[in-house]
Amino acid sequence: MNPIASHWTRFAAPWALPALVLWGWQADFWGWGLLMGLLIEARRLSSFRLDISPSDFNRFWNFNAILFVGVGLYLFIAREGPSHVSALVAGETPSGRLAGVKEISATALSFLRWLPFIFYPMVLAHAWSQTPRLPWSTFSLYQQNRARNHPLAPVPDWANRQVHPTYPYIAIVLLASTASTNHPGIYLSLLSAVVAALLWPTSNTRFQVLTRLGCLGGVLALVLAANQGLGHVRELMQELENRLLQGGGDQGFDQIRTFTALGNVGRLKQSGSIVLRIASTNSTAPGLLREATFNRFRAQAWSTSHREFSQIESASFGSRLWRRDSETQPTQALTISRHTANGSAPLALPDNTVAVSEIATVQIETNSLGSARLKEALPIAIYTAELGPNHLSTPAQPSEAEDLQLDGLSDADSEAIQQVALQLGLNRGTPHREAIATVEKHFASGFAYSLWQEPNRKSKAPSPLAEFLLNTRAGHCEFYATTTVLLLRTAGIPTRYAVGYSPGDRISGGWIARGRDAHAWCRALVDGRWIDVDTTPGIWREQEARRRNFLEPLRDGFSHARYRFATWRQSSNQWRLLTITAGVIGLGWLAWRQLRGSQWRGMRGTNAKPARSSSIPGLDSEFYAVVLMLERIQGKRLPHETLLEWLRRVVPHSHPYRTNIFEALQLHQRLRFDPMGLPIPDRSRLAKIADTLA
Repeated sequence: MNPIASHWTRFAAPWALPALVLWGWQADFWGWGLLMGLLIEARRLSSFRLDISPSDFNRFWNFNAILFVGVGLYLFIAREGPSHVSALVAGETPSGRLAGVKEISATALSFLRWLPFIFYPMVLAHAWSQTPRLPWSTFSLYQQNRARNHPLAPVPDWANRQVHPTYPYIAIVLLASTASTNHPGIYLSLLSAVVAALLWPTSNTRFQVLTRLGCLGGVLALVLAANQGLGHVRELMQELENRLLQGGGDQGFDQIRTFTALGNVGRLKQSGSIVLRIASTNSTAPGLLREATFNRFRAQAWSTSHREFSQIESASFGSRLWRRDSETQPTQALTISRHTANGSAPLALPDNTVAVSEIATVQIETNSLGSARLKEALPIAIYTAELGPNHLSTPAQPSEAEDLQLDGLSDADSEAIQQVALQLGLNRGTPHREAIATVEKHFASGFAYSLWQEPNRKSKAPSPLAEFLLNTRAGHCEFYATTTVLLLRTAGIPTRYAVGYSPGDRISGGWIARGRDAHAWCRALVDGRWIDVDTTPGIWREQEARRRNFLEPLRDGFSHARYRFATWRQSSNQWRLLTITAGVIGLGWLAWRQLRGSQWRGMRGTNAKPARSSSIPGLDSEFYAVVLMLERIQGKRLPHETLLEWLRRVVPHSHPYRTNIFEALQLHQRLRFDPMGLPIPDRSRLAKIADTLA
C-alpha cells in the first residue's frame, strides 16, 4: 500500500460532503456546496498529496483570517451597517431601534451564510496535504507571533495539541446552514440525519446495528415532533407581535394604522420642511399623491382591516417593478424622491399610476387596500411613477365589510352622522354619484377651513367629529375626509380614508411637497372603480401659504444643498467605494504577503549585538545575538560548558528551530576558527538565521 495513503488512513477524516450539500441546499448555494464537497472528498480516490509545511499552513490560516475580516467589513459597509448601529444606539423611537436591530441581524445572518466559503481554502489545502492533523498553534495569530519573536521560548501545552480541521469546519458549515429559513418543514430532520451520519462511526459497537438504528429513528421522530411544536411557537410569537404592534409603538405615520386621530395632521401642517421632490414631464401639477388607505374607524383613529403586506417583486435597476395596469399605456411620468427611514418609506403615488420603475430598492410591498412601501431602499429613494389618462382610477378590489361599517362610532359621532345624512336625504337608495355630489355641495357651503377647533366645554361627552359637523363647521382635511367617508357609507357607498400629500410649491423643473402639504381625502367605489373625493375647501392651500416663515427660503437653500450632496454621494457611492477600495488594497496586500511567505514584520535589529571592531576574526559574528537571547530565556552557560554542550542542554530535540540553531553554530565556528574565513554567501546565511532567531 502507498505509505502516504496508509498514513492517511490512520487519521481518517469525516465526510464533509453531506454537510456542504445541506448548507448549499438551505442557503441557495446548492451547486457550490456540491462542488466544494466533491473537491474535498476526491482526495479519498487519489494517493496524490501536497507537501505543505507548518509555516505554509500558518500563512493559509492568516489568509483566511484576513478574508474573514474583509468579508465582514464589506457586508457591514455595503448593507449600511453604520446607519443601522446609529439607529440602534441613538434611535429616537422604539420602532427605529427595532428596525436597526433587524437590519443588523440580517447582516449577521448574511455573514454567517458565507462562512463556509471563507474557511474553505484552509480546509481544502489540508485535505490534499500529507499532514494528518494540525497543532492548535496554527490557528492562533498570537502564538505565531510569539514563536517568531521568541523562537526558543517554551510552547504552551494547548498549542501542541492536534486537531483535524475538517471537524470544526463541518461544525461551521452546519451552523451556517441555520442562517436561512428555507425549507422549514424538513430542514431540522435533515440536519439531524447529517449529524447522526457524522457521529455514527463513533457509536458504541457493543450494541447491534439494529439497536443503534432504532435509537437513531426514535431521535429523528422526536426531532420531527419538535419541529411541529416550534412551528406553533412561531405562530404564537407572530400573533403576540401583531398585538403589540397594533396596541403601541411610534406615534407617527403608519400604513397599517394611522395615529393621526383628527388632529395630528394639523400639527404636521405647521412644518415647512420639504418631504417630496417631484419632477414632471409637463407643467401640470401632480395632484394628490396617496401614501396609504384605511377602511376601519375606531376611537378617532383609522386603521386597515388587514395588516399584512406582500412582496411584489425583487428590485432591479431600470425595470418596471410594479405594473398596476397591464392594459393602459403611460402618457406622463413623475420622478419622485424622498428620504427613507432605515431603508423604508411609503410610496407616494397618484391615483392614475400604471407602473413604478427606475428605483434602487430590494423590494416593494403592497397590501389589499393598495398602499405600497419600499423596503431596504437607499437613504434617498428616487422612483418614477408612470401615469395613464387623468380619468383613470384604480380598479376595485373585493369589497369588505369594513368599507361600509358604521357601528364602530361613538354615540355622539353616530348621532351626528345620522342627523346630517337625514338632513341631506342620504340613504341606501340614493344613486352613488348623486350622493357624492350632495355631500360635496354640503361641505362647499357654510364650512370653513381651520387647523384647530375650540373645545366645547359645555358638552358632557365632547366629540371633535360631532362638533365639526353640527357646531363649528370648521376644521382641516382630516375632519372633511372622515365625515365624507362616513356620510357616503350611509348611502351604501363603499368608502375608504386616504392620506398623502398635495404638492403646492413650484420649483425649477418640478414641484415640492412640504409637511404642511399633508392631506387627507375620501376614496369611493363608483361604477366598479375607486375614485378620489376631496371635500376640503380649496382655500386651504392659500391659508397654509400664509403660515410661511420668513426664514423658509434660507432653510430651503440648505435643504436643497444637503439633498444634492446626498444624492451625489448615493449615486456615486463615494464613501463606500473609497472605504471598500482602501480595505481591499490593505487586506489584499496582507493576504499577498502571507501567501508568498513574507514575515508580518521586516528585519529586526534591536536585539542584534553591535558589530565589534577588532582584528580578531569572528568577534562581530551575528551568532552572539542568538547567544544573548538564549541566555535571557534559559540562563547563562556554565563556566566549563562549550557552546555545543550548552546548546545540547537547553535546546530540546522537539524544538522547531533546533536545526537552524546548530547550523548557525557551525557557521559561527567556521567564522571564528577557519583560517580561510567564512565565504560571503555563508556569512549572509548566518546573518539571516540569526535575524530569524534573535
